Amino acid sequence: MFQFKQFTIRQDRCAMKVGTDGAVLGAWAKVEGSKRILDIGTGTGLLALMAAQRNAEARIDAVEIDEAAAEQAQENVRASPWAERIRVHWMDARRLSASEPFDRVMCNPPYYPGEMSATDASASIARHSAELKLDELVATVNRLLADDGRFAVIVPANRERDLCQATEGVGLSVVRRGPLHYLEGRPFKRVLLEFARHGGELEFDPVTVEHAPGTYTEQYKALLEPFMLHF
Repeated sequence: MFQFKQFTIRQDRCAMKVGTDGAVLGAWAKVEGSKRILDIGTGTGLLALMAAQRNAEARIDAVEIDEAAAEQAQENVRASPWAERIRVHWMDARRLSASEPFDRVMCNPPYYPGEMSATDASASIARHSAELKLDELVATVNRLLADDGRFAVIVPANRERDLCQATEGVGLSVVRRGPLHYLEGRPFKRVLLEFARHGGELEFDPVTVEHAPGTYTEQYKALLEPFMLHF
């Protein structure tokens, strides 16, 4: 169980646990002013819950392909203050249809071949590209995103070029970029990205988690302070 200031995440039935990547994306992505938000591959429901805390008006749909994870995400949502505004769907995001497009789409996507090994079926689905390929994710986002919407995602640094090539193919351009450094002075291993249809001046918005092991940066603490109990 992971206790946040305003909600609780139970995760014993989820292959993908609460981690730095998801928490940073949930705090970094711009959700202000959005009326409809989509979380693809919600896992524990973390991104959906963080979005609900940050935006008091938005209706949020959270999609998860793994049945056990979807059930647990639903339990986490029901126990939260925002159960009336978040809907969890146990389904393949590629099959999702919506009566209206989404203002924001968020995704902490599967890791990709070569990133890590998975030892069980649920972890394989959650962490690898067996179920949702990068180009399929982009196609799904393109189909569901509003004309003036934004797509926020975090990916391994060595997959940034592939993602940008896929988004360029459907007319989505990077408008905000944030290399995520786990440790100050070390190369970044993940990158936060936001895409929009009509482009614009690129905003550079990096995040550094620690000055040294166990010593968080003021930037990271300020970013996560609304959510984390120890900040």
